[in-house]
Amino acid sequence: MSPGGFSHLRHTLRNRGRSRQKRISAILRAHSHRNRRDPTIGELSQAFDTRAFGAFFILFGGLNLVPLPPPASFFIGLPLMFFTIQLAIGRHRLWLPESVQRMKLSPDRIALVMTKIGPALRWVERVARHRYWLEPERLLLSLVGWYCFVMAIIVAIPFPLSNLIPGISIAIVGVAISTRDGLWLIAALIVGVIGLAILGGVYGAALFTLLQLF
Repeated sequence: MSPGGFSHLRHTLRNRGRSRQKRISAILRAHSHRNRRDPTIGELSQAFDTRAFGAFFILFGGLNLVPLPPPASFFIGLPLMFFTIQLAIGRHRLWLPESVQRMKLSPDRIALVMTKIGPALRWVERVARHRYWLEPERLLLSLVGWYCFVMAIIVAIPFPLSNLIPGISIAIVGVAISTRDGLWLIAALIVGVIGLAILGGVYGAALFTLLQLF
């Protein structure tokens, strides 16, 4: 078989395997029912399986859409930093220490996330597919991990609304790396860059105004 034939066979098998996987939105929705006990991070990781990086990017990035007091963004940013740095340094599978695996997430909190992002996430899952994904993949994922790590640091900064757009960008990256969709990855980067420009403009103007008062 020619190299091109091997490549086609690999992509065909990958797509077939992906079609049998339960959608991330369905897994999150299943764990958002109030009559269920609080799921642990470890249980969610097992449910997400090989898509754990993308799924946790979506979940914790989506948490930034839930109205929470400013200090809460710090506690959302910390797990995101833990997840993203692993992708940045080249890990293929997400590693979770026992203490993190035992941490629980409230079904109500997951339900709030799904209320905010559920319809959009289900639509994206229907249209996203393997396309325009650059090789070598290991280098691409590492660069994406470093980008998301920077976004996670911004999420963790407890300034009003500074976590919103970086969180959205990380969530879109989660979709992109789960489906290996280059178009959604480009969309995530565009959202992130625009978000940084907006934040820089707003807080830069605020700082300039503050300095004028002294």
